[in-house]
Amino acid sequence: MNSRERVWTALSHQEGDRVPVDFGAMPSTGIMAMAYGELRRYLGCTTGRIRVYDLGQQLAEPEPEILERFGVDVVDLRNTAILPDNRKWIPWTLPDGQEAERPADVLIEPDGDGGHIIKDSSGQAIARMPRGSFYFDGLQPALGEPPKPLEEYTFSILEDDYLEMLQSRAQWFRKNTEYAVMVGFGGSILELCQGRRGWGNFMMDLAADPAFAEALMDKALESHLRNLERFLEAVGDTVDVIQMGDDLGTQQGPQLSPEMYHELIYPRHKQVYQYVHAQSKAAVFLHSCGGIRPLLPDLIDAGVQALNPVQTSAVGMEPAELKEQHGDRLTFWGGGCDTQTVLPLGTPEQIDAHVRERISVFAPGGGFVFCQVHNIQAKIPPRNVVAMFEAAAKYRDYPDGWKRDDSRT
Repeated sequence: MNSRERVWTALSHQEGDRVPVDFGAMPSTGIMAMAYGELRRYLGCTTGRIRVYDLGQQLAEPEPEILERFGVDVVDLRNTAILPDNRKWIPWTLPDGQEAERPADVLIEPDGDGGHIIKDSSGQAIARMPRGSFYFDGLQPALGEPPKPLEEYTFSILEDDYLEMLQSRAQWFRKNTEYAVMVGFGGSILELCQGRRGWGNFMMDLAADPAFAEALMDKALESHLRNLERFLEAVGDTVDVIQMGDDLGTQQGPQLSPEMYHELIYPRHKQVYQYVHAQSKAAVFLHSCGGIRPLLPDLIDAGVQALNPVQTSAVGMEPAELKEQHGDRLTFWGGGCDTQTVLPLGTPEQIDAHVRERISVFAPGGGFVFCQVHNIQAKIPPRNVVAMFEAAAKYRDYPDGWKRDDSRT
């Protein structure tokens, strides 16, 4: 069974030969560039480079050597470490002093206080990395800012050159590799409108001015459907998984009541996700952090097939209960190792036992793709990262690989 078949078997809720593994197929299953540099040194990698493809989260592109070392089955269509493109890269120094590269087409300037800012094409600052920080934080409208006229809120249209590039890459991956391929679309409703209005402002809009909130969400939906039509024409039959994202939860539960989600967000999510099912062969993958278990019935009905990151430390996200209640219809893409406590603070032996337990819960009957709960953060010991993937390799075999005590040879 090759990697593409293995992932589709999991998505079909069947047991294949092994549990599939993901490392960096989208910007919540990967690794920060600082941690990646330490991992490369730990593994003795002497060639290649650290490329920071996601500047906000400071994420590195995993290279083929490391993907092979960890038995990875699914990759990001845009990973230029596997298939280079014409994007230009320039030197970038990571916060810990490691030398890396970043995209040249992003305008970054000093902020005058030891940090950096990112500006858009008009020269407006859109993100800032303060001195001593490891990330770029988006700059949003101030709390209490009143809504602008609806026509002033605009949403981007995908350009022909970008779609042609995706199409060419997808065809190359399909022809030349056996990886399952994921491509990011986004398709957020709540998160996108929060970004336009500011998080707090839009939450107040939903409660106090639902007519405006719905009108803004409808504009976002219209843009998504227009983009999605052309996006699927380009890659819908040549990629395996289309990644959507909309953070709906917090550590303590959903951002919205299930009733408000069902009334205001769910109908728009459903139009986006069902359009993918109607127009392509790809699976719908949703990234949503937090304790979103009360929303899962609606998300499944809307068309979500795979859920990430499966934030098992959040309220209501207990692995056994998730598997029992939703494991016949939802593939859990994540939850394989807790990144808040176990991965940063555990010993390799504790990580081994933790991964084994997670696989024993999520793997039976299929419907599981192994990866850690969220991105591997800076300062996580590289030996712990290796221990996690070695444990996944040790226990991922069907049937009942998690019952094994011997080491893989």
